[in-house]
Amino acid sequence: MEQDQNLATVYPLFASLGTQDREFIERRHEECKFSFQQLRQLVDTAADLRQWQAGPLSAWWNPDAGGKASGKVRTKLLVNDLLERVAELRRKPTRYEDFTPPEILPDKIQTIVDDTDEIKLLGRCPCPVEGEKTRCCNLRTLDAVQQCGFACSYCSIQSFYHQHEIRFVGDLAKRLDNLELESRTWHIGTGQSSDSLLWGDDNGTLTALAGFAKKHPGIVVELKTKSARTDWVGNIDLPRNIVSTWSLNASTIIDKEEHLTASLDQRIFAARRVADAGLLVGFHIHPMVYFEGWQRQYEEVIRKITENFAPAEVVMISIGTLTFTKQVLRQLRTNGRPSRIMEMELTEAAGKYSYPLETKRKMFGHVYSSFPTEWKEVPDRPFYYLCMEDPSLWEPVFGYHYNSDREFEEAMKIHYLRKVLIPSFSLTSGI
Repeated sequence: MEQDQNLATVYPLFASLGTQDREFIERRHEECKFSFQQLRQLVDTAADLRQWQAGPLSAWWNPDAGGKASGKVRTKLLVNDLLERVAELRRKPTRYEDFTPPEILPDKIQTIVDDTDEIKLLGRCPCPVEGEKTRCCNLRTLDAVQQCGFACSYCSIQSFYHQHEIRFVGDLAKRLDNLELESRTWHIGTGQSSDSLLWGDDNGTLTALAGFAKKHPGIVVELKTKSARTDWVGNIDLPRNIVSTWSLNASTIIDKEEHLTASLDQRIFAARRVADAGLLVGFHIHPMVYFEGWQRQYEEVIRKITENFAPAEVVMISIGTLTFTKQVLRQLRTNGRPSRIMEMELTEAAGKYSYPLETKRKMFGHVYSSFPTEWKEVPDRPFYYLCMEDPSLWEPVFGYHYNSDREFEEAMKIHYLRKVLIPSFSLTSGI
């Protein structure tokens, strides 16, 4: 027990491991005298293997890997052998055929209308500020609701807000009416702190946003969702500069990792209903996951888009993949929910962790090349872009690139506002 407490003090994640893994690490620590770095690596690996349903850690430990060495040299050989075999698994496309996550039921959540001014409405996307590590579109975010009712295994929202509380901004219309906007603000998204359409017009959220968009015809308000809720369509007079967008993924990832969300077909059907109402839609093929069969399944996503919509109805199509901060990685490992979302090479990317660039080139290039030629060449085509990705990926994926964030933002702004058809707005005005 004392040893157990000491290890948990050194590395808190240790306490969240199962008894079998904790006892194994304790026994090996008595034998091998791991360094702090080695202990951290073993604990992280044990947590990952547990999530992947690939454990326990003892099954991956090869006592013969140390050969005839002794002391620190033997310990290093043993640890490196284990880490390399796990790394080899990470380098391969993730296998989902033998992975069955337990059923996740809707959380018992409490809905709260926050009438205080504690919720800061406006923020910015999490790209590095004014940097060139990612190509950033200068999106402003609006937190009308905090916390999500879905349970995507990779979600970072769960790390930011109260686990069982959905907070709606009270008197949102008034707060929006009094909102002071920066002169460069032209694109605001509401999907950073919650799902934008899961709540429909509960507590008047969409009605308030409609009023705000009408007051600011030069601003595009983007609603981002994984839901199929459309009961608000036809009941609220949404102006054309409110754009509804859907995050789409391969069916395997929706089934295994995007718990409680609408199916791919349900999302497509919901988007079709919104487009039929004369409103613009968009799609985020995000986050792409490198798994066995990914090529065929993402081709199917694109087929469903192109068979159900005309290019003129779609404002944008973004492509992106998994990106984790250290905080989110720690949170995912601690909660221990079965998932294979982190069974991937975690390479450093603009201060976060993601797939290697070569894997991204392969995935993003395949998706873009799968769109029919007319979807990429007609004048009213969607605006394609990489979301929060390294600038070096643009040229090999799209065959073009932007030299700076400002150039990228300008191109996006002109395209969006041309699609939205705001006659009173000058496309030559600066940003």
